[in-house]
Amino acid sequence: MGYSGTRASLMSVPPFVVGTVGLLIIVYSSDRFHERSLHTVFSMILGLIGCVVMATSSSPSIRYGFANVCLAGIFVGGPLVAVWLAGNTPWKTTRSLVLGVNGWSNLAGVIAGQLFKSQYAPSYRFPLTVTMALIAVGITGFLIIRLMYMLENSRRRKIIATWDDDRYIQEQESETRRGDQRYTWIYGY
Repeated sequence: MGYSGTRASLMSVPPFVVGTVGLLIIVYSSDRFHERSLHTVFSMILGLIGCVVMATSSSPSIRYGFANVCLAGIFVGGPLVAVWLAGNTPWKTTRSLVLGVNGWSNLAGVIAGQLFKSQYAPSYRFPLTVTMALIAVGITGFLIIRLMYMLENSRRRKIIATWDDDRYIQEQESETRRGDQRYTWIYGY
């Protein structure tokens, strides 16, 4: 963006501070409203907006400003996705596996290192476009998963709507349906 040396290093600090503040605000809101998917999607939209402006603007100051917007959203995905996965995976061993596999999402940094090469400088339009496409796919995926959870919760509520106390007890003692297989399990979204 036209900065070099010590000034470039110092200019990298504010986006990370803004990213941290964005993370704290959005995660606090997510905890307050007990909702993960829409908060994650909102944060991804912030990241998408930041990438769009950085890819289309030639002004270093505007690009720098929207790098801050981008990081305010992008930092949020990891913690919220981990909490969402943990909350919807009742079995300890399955939860450990799912969260371990989720940790592989850090490979995105390796991919980014291969995309954001000096040959694309100074605009980095190609890497930013690839990043925008991946964010859009992620947003779509989260919305589809949210819809699927909502439909499944609705189906389960219809099943248990007419149950009496004895049927609830029978379900809790069931050996055939356990964890999230039980009709009384409600997915968080």
